[in-house]
Amino acid sequence: MAAGRASVNLHRIADDVRKIPDAGLIAAAKLVKKLADDEARRATGDGDMHGKKRRAIKLRARDKGIRPVDGGRAILILGQPAGPWVWVNTGTNAHQIRRRKKGPMRKMVVHHPGTRGKRAWSNVIDRSHELVPRIFTDAVHEAVR
Repeated sequence: MAAGRASVNLHRIADDVRKIPDAGLIAAAKLVKKLADDEARRATGDGDMHGKKRRAIKLRARDKGIRPVDGGRAILILGQPAGPWVWVNTGTNAHQIRRRKKGPMRKMVVHHPGTRGKRAWSNVIDRSHELVPRIFTDAVHEAVR
């Protein structure tokens, strides 16, 4: 009787271990997207980049689904839209911008001093390097229990 129960437990453990890669990748993607939202809020105040009259740009992260990579599986997470994430991460250099006025003065340009980067996406990467391995460690421990 005990041998039958042990066999059932081994089959359950094998099934749980087989599910770890995909379930772990999905959990990791959700975590990284949450980290990106947190960093966007920290860098901009509310997660949106606001202009004077233009609609705000929402900084977010998207995943491209689980893909086979070098004999394993991976999920790609991208900051969307890419340009504003780069500006928030590394900043901008000094540059000329066109005045936003109507009439004959609209062609004038003014000097913009640039902005300092806040390392927002770099912080997402650093925090995910620390937290994502814990997801897989916890999943293995849970499967073996």
